[in-house]
Amino acid sequence: MKKWMVILVAAALLAVLSAGCGSNSGSNSSTGSQAPSTGEASGEKKQLKIALLLPGPINDMGWNASAYEGLKQAEEKYGASVAYVENVAQSDMEENFRGFALQGYDLIIGHGFQFGDAAMKVASQFPNVKFVVTSSNISQAPNLASVNIDNEMQGFVMGAVAALLTKSGTVGAIGGEQIPPIVGSVEGFEKGAKYINPHIEVLTAYTGNFNDVNKAKETALAMIAQGADIIMANANQAGLGSIQACQEKKVLAIGSNMDQNPIAPDTVVVSVIKSVPVLISYVVDLIYNNEFEAKFYNLGVKEGAVYLSPWHGFEDKIPQDVKDRVAGILKDLEEGKLDIQQYK
Repeated sequence: MKKWMVILVAAALLAVLSAGCGSNSGSNSSTGSQAPSTGEASGEKKQLKIALLLPGPINDMGWNASAYEGLKQAEEKYGASVAYVENVAQSDMEENFRGFALQGYDLIIGHGFQFGDAAMKVASQFPNVKFVVTSSNISQAPNLASVNIDNEMQGFVMGAVAALLTKSGTVGAIGGEQIPPIVGSVEGFEKGAKYINPHIEVLTAYTGNFNDVNKAKETALAMIAQGADIIMANANQAGLGSIQACQEKKVLAIGSNMDQNPIAPDTVVVSVIKSVPVLISYVVDLIYNNEFEAKFYNLGVKEGAVYLSPWHGFEDKIPQDVKDRVAGILKDLEEGKLDIQQYK
């Protein structure tokens, strides 16, 4: 009887460890079809196991979808075994980090600065697992790093484009929730516009959320009424309202984060893209090549994380000297010749 009791207890413990990420819905995992051999003796690298924690759904066509795209690229490139959990509430973050760590994952990514506190707590308990938080600047030796796309640099390029194209001398920048990544892009926009024209008027506002399309539209219409003839909105889905306002009032819009020209081809003159897949790939490359350090990584134009979309139907409408000036700014940012912090 005692022998059978020991066997049953052991089986129960194994089942608990196998549960991994707890009861969050939306979790999934897969294994790359071209996974390298795990045999260390042959000199081949072992198969990576990568987990991604997301604050929202992978079908949001934005922040979460782009991270999932980066995860799938890593799966294909390295034959990694990958898993993800969608819609992770703040109260469940520690549980999810710990669950994947117990399952032997090599890299666990919390997609968003809000995962920072949970990552710092759990990382200290699993020193052999690499933890990364995106859109943050935290780090903790020996195994916690953060990686960020330079939101201020992205905003700077958008602001410079706006200042080069405005005819009224007034431009606008709309943010969604007033969180660090969004604030960074709005402040960067103002710096970029001032870099081109110190006397330009820059209107800025925040809608307070990422879903209220009507609020963003009303905000854009108010800016247009004040003379703005080109507007950028970094507000995820809500930003579509700003583009609608620009379209109705026949003023220009600058797309953010992804190429938004297809939304309104005659309105979105160009987009400044922030590539989250590049961010995810950059982290995985570090792990795979044994170059990971517990520090803050900030990615921009140089790393291909921030770049300009095509001009599409505006290619022949924008003066060549304007396009050349924008290209020059991007080149200077890539080569580190332009310090955006000096512009206020």
